Amino acid sequence: MNEFERVEIALKNFHKSMADLKDLDVLINKKDFTCQIGEWLVASLYDGERSTNGIQKDWDIKVGEKNVQVKTHAKASTNSASWTAVKNDVNADVDELIIVVFYEDYKLKAFYKLPWQIALRKNKRSGGRDVINWRDIEEFKIAKENLPKQQLVKLFI
Repeated sequence: MNEFERVEIALKNFHKSMADLKDLDVLINKKDFTCQIGEWLVASLYDGERSTNGIQKDWDIKVGEKNVQVKTHAKASTNSASWTAVKNDVNADVDELIIVVFYEDYKLKAFYKLPWQIALRKNKRSGGRDVINWRDIEEFKIAKENLPKQQLVKLFI
C-alpha cells in the first residue's frame, strides 16, 4: 500500500469518527474539536447541559443552577505554555471556571475547577491578554482519580 492509499484510509477513518462523534452529541457544532471534547467531558462528568449555541456569551455548560465556562487545551510535549486566556470580566454570567488540559493525543493531563470570583483574582495581564497561570491555581487542580465517573475518566487516561 502506498502513502496516498494509507492517507486515504486514515482520512476516511477520521471522517467516520467525526460523524460518529457528532451522532453521539460529543461534537455539536463546527467549533474547534479540542474545546468541544473538553465541554463534552465536563458536561458528562457533572451531568451538565451544554449550550447548543456556538457563540454562547460567557458560559458553556449549565450544571444545576451554575453557569460553567470551560477552557480546553491539547498540549504537545514541546509546548511549555502553562496558562489559559480568560477574559477578565467581572460582569460575566459565570459561576465556575473549569480548565481541561489534554496531552496532544487527548489523554487527560490536568483538570482545574475553581469559582469564577477566584479565577478573576488569579487573572493577570500578560502579552496583551488576560491569562491565568496554572501554577497560580494548583490548589484547584483535581487529580484524575478524584474526578467523578471514573469509567468516563478512563476513556482519557
